[in-house]
Amino acid sequence: MKRLFLLILSVLALAANLKAQDAETLFKAAIDKLKSYDNIEIAFNYSMINTEAGIYETMEGEGFLQGNAFRLHIMGQDIICDGKTTWTYNADAEEVMISDVDEEDNGNPLSTINSYYDNITATFLDETKGITRQIEAKPLLNDENIERLIVSLDNNSLEIKDIHVFDKNKNEFVYEITKFVTNQKLPTDFFTFKESDYPNAEIIDMR
Repeated sequence: MKRLFLLILSVLALAANLKAQDAETLFKAAIDKLKSYDNIEIAFNYSMINTEAGIYETMEGEGFLQGNAFRLHIMGQDIICDGKTTWTYNADAEEVMISDVDEEDNGNPLSTINSYYDNITATFLDETKGITRQIEAKPLLNDENIERLIVSLDNNSLEIKDIHVFDKNKNEFVYEITKFVTNQKLPTDFFTFKESDYPNAEIIDMR
């Protein structure tokens, strides 16, 4: 879930000029644009769909990203990372798991984004018709999870309407963007876990 969220965040900055650009150039421009923000706040409606299994789940989520640090709240979990340490709070279990950031799959949003920068092929699905323009992106290298992404944009304002992620298990993950705010002034300790905010939680240090 966390990895999917970080990948989704990589295409949320599609505010570049679409004219005279192919889809792959636009996708890379989105990543470059994302890196230019001091920080990002996002809120979204999330759905998981698997038609064959009869699964349709919906929920809301929100998060912040600033460089190597991030905060994510979804499915009763708060995930806080300062770039070196990750704290995962599970509300149902009333516990906080503390772990070091992994160097290979380190949870760094920009690292996740960069891994797709030169390894993606993208095409416009509907470049001229209607209000919404869609881009389909597929990893060039073998990805054990992600098969393709479809991003829907408003053809006039270029605002993101929704993102669909399709994995190799025939699951579809839909993120409908409801809020996207950049360059806010955040407290210096915003991406650091504070025990005082979770006074009843059991602390489990996995480092």
